[in-house]
Amino acid sequence: MKILSEFLGNLRDLSFSEIRGLLKAYGGKLIERQENYVIFETEHPTEIANRITFSRRLSRVVRIEDLDLTGRTFSIRERRGPGKDSMIDYFARRIGGRVDLERPDFRFYIYNFDEPIFTELIFERRMNLLLDSRYNSRPFNHPSSISPLLARAMINISSLKEGLSFVDPFVGTGTFLIEANRMGIRGIGIDRDKRMIEGCRKNIEHFGFHSELIHGDFSEIKNIRDFEAVVTDPPYGRGARIFSDSKLSLYDRFFSLLAEIKVPKVFAVPSGEIYDLSRQYMEPEIVGRVRMHSSLTRIIIRA
Repeated sequence: MKILSEFLGNLRDLSFSEIRGLLKAYGGKLIERQENYVIFETEHPTEIANRITFSRRLSRVVRIEDLDLTGRTFSIRERRGPGKDSMIDYFARRIGGRVDLERPDFRFYIYNFDEPIFTELIFERRMNLLLDSRYNSRPFNHPSSISPLLARAMINISSLKEGLSFVDPFVGTGTFLIEANRMGIRGIGIDRDKRMIEGCRKNIEHFGFHSELIHGDFSEIKNIRDFEAVVTDPPYGRGARIFSDSKLSLYDRFFSLLAEIKVPKVFAVPSGEIYDLSRQYMEPEIVGRVRMHSSLTRIIIRA
């Protein structure tokens, strides 16, 4: 099945990387990437739609000549480039049926840029479905906690499927573990700060989940067997000064350890300087940048 994924705003690279990671997990191949969307083939569009975070819409590419909606209802929406005439009337006349904007049997979306692409909508981003409302009442929080949506996307970029496991060696408040559990993935968390471990445990229990937590240095990862990825957000700023080491020293030791682990790694860094340091140990790829506030942009890395 040929699917079009519309990128979300200025997060095009992150949106594309999510699709690429999920295609590796569930099977499929990329066909074409444009400025506003990517087209791919897969036999598992439902699984991808259930996981995706930073796509605005997923739609099945259709051919007008294959559609006959006689006796059925539909709605049509359109995105078109500058100077393009609308294709909505043309599309509606060709497929039969009648328009129902409230409760249509079929929802179509036209991407009218270089050449028009006609699609049937199968997923549209809804924040209330993506973001679990229980985050509003979780018992433990921290200013540097990663957003649940970004955590979810980074897990998707790692290509983990349901039933597999990963390690977060800087587990903090447990957002990666919570989002993993929501997707049927097992997470193992490590943190040197006992207060974080206890707070993380409370958060996970608040969501009704259970995850293995280890109180210790990130090097404890060497003692864990049978995991398929590392997904984490290492500390930055003041929080990076643990073990009385400088921030660069922390990252230097962490990257040295990651290089020994032969599974996919997805992690965030706070600067190009830290990214350059990672290149001394691995072959990292920048898969997206997310501006958090005026003084912090998280650079998302896959290695």
